[in-house]
Amino acid sequence: MWILTFIAVYLVVGLIIHHWIFPVKTPDYATYFESGKSFSSNLEGLKQTVVKMDKGMLITDIEILPHSNGPVPHVHEHFDETFTVKSGTLSMQYGNEIKKISSGQTIVIPKNTPHKPFNETDSPVVVTSEMPLDFAYCLSQIYPFWDNNLANTKPPKVLFQLAVFGNKFDSYPTLDAPPKPVLKTLKFLLAPTARLIGYKFYNPAYLPQ
Repeated sequence: MWILTFIAVYLVVGLIIHHWIFPVKTPDYATYFESGKSFSSNLEGLKQTVVKMDKGMLITDIEILPHSNGPVPHVHEHFDETFTVKSGTLSMQYGNEIKKISSGQTIVIPKNTPHKPFNETDSPVVVTSEMPLDFAYCLSQIYPFWDNNLANTKPPKVLFQLAVFGNKFDSYPTLDAPPKPVLKTLKFLLAPTARLIGYKFYNPAYLPQ
């Protein structure tokens, strides 16, 4: 019985401290996302280069390598995602369809729509995209976290890192993952433990270069 009581107290106190008393601090995006800096994902086969910030959004040029699978299918809960192809032909899983977007064309992915950008061609694809600054920041931090160790892409490690990011990481896989309400609950509950055991919201080693 005392063990259950200890766990309950720990969770309540930890949640209050993490979410309300000492929430994680967001870095100054104006210096973090300088124009020309980039962040990459070997796992997803892409590189994002900062173009500019505009009204709470980060605009980047994304180079997707030949035959790159890109991210897993996912949804964004709070924002529409826009992709404009600058060169090459982008493949986009859009719901249950695969769309081809050619140079000069734009596709808008409405929020809560399952999607996955990837490259089926022998040449790089370059697209311009825009996303909320908070989400872009979390991407720039989780890309190197994943690339450092394949184990970081799987539970429990990936859950602990996502828990520290909280709702700022507005991306929810639609395959091989808990349903969105379950994942949101897990992130909320695991956040204090994740911080206690050393998972970070900001890792200076993961700065865009």
